[in-house]
Amino acid sequence: MEHTHHHHCHGNGSHHHEGHVHSVASLSSLNRAFYIGIGLNLAYTIIEFLVGFKVNSLALISDASHNLSDVASLVISLIGMKLAHRAATQLYTYGYKKASILASLLNAVLLMYIVVKIFVEAFERLANPPEMAGTAIMITAFIGVVINAISAFLFYKGQQTDINIKGAFLHLLLDALVSVGVIFSGGIVYFTGWNMADPISSFIVGIVILFSTWGLLKESVKLILDGVPQEIDKERICALLTAHPMVQSVHHLHIWALSSSQNALTAHLVLKEGVTLKEFMAIKAELKHSLSHEHIGHSTFEVDTEGCKCCEQHCDSV
Repeated sequence: MEHTHHHHCHGNGSHHHEGHVHSVASLSSLNRAFYIGIGLNLAYTIIEFLVGFKVNSLALISDASHNLSDVASLVISLIGMKLAHRAATQLYTYGYKKASILASLLNAVLLMYIVVKIFVEAFERLANPPEMAGTAIMITAFIGVVINAISAFLFYKGQQTDINIKGAFLHLLLDALVSVGVIFSGGIVYFTGWNMADPISSFIVGIVILFSTWGLLKESVKLILDGVPQEIDKERICALLTAHPMVQSVHHLHIWALSSSQNALTAHLVLKEGVTLKEFMAIKAELKHSLSHEHIGHSTFEVDTEGCKCCEQHCDSV
């Protein structure tokens, strides 16, 4: 996205910051959720490694290795969130806000890798269904479900408004689903002896993860490329700006995500003839108040006068 403003006719820049960000209380709550989630998953992974080596179960050792990705996912999201709240510098004038979007992209890629791995293993097991191990694996998998479900619940509220938190939430939730698949297929094999249940359940779990992760990956890539965030309707924003009685038209409207929880807007406003600076300040206050209710907390306006023609390329005058 271009942020360069080519001044044409009468350029008068107006700049505003109004953060739609995590409150101190919610930030503290998210921090606590991350530390609890990392602690629980790390403890579970260590226990799974120890049990796996003790009962000589390759399946448990492999699952423990996979569970390290949960810990990595939470650490990535935590680093992204912390970087996003660091102050701006002379070099990074917007701060490190995009780090939280980058974290969600890394988590989406990590989940896609897990899907590929599940499909590859499922194909191998179709050709050679393994002998299911005893109750140790079933019990360990059940503990995994409980730990991942508790960890995911801690992020349930935050994931509704923050794509970075959603990445961590999905990773935990889908890992719990993998463990459910292990228990379900293990139960079928235990009671019926039908070993094909294991690879078939892996395929089903893989497909569910693929569909759940695709949305996260697509939205993360879009936000990295400064696309309009999913929760924002550009046409509605256009209508909101042009509905003001002193605004004749709007052009060069850009909306993008500063971070996984903050959005920004720049626009050229063509005002009616005779608007004074004092009147414009009131117009700006009204518009930014309206935009704050549309999940846009950072707005920059460039003002043109009536009859002014925009000479910029790809200008979409409204």
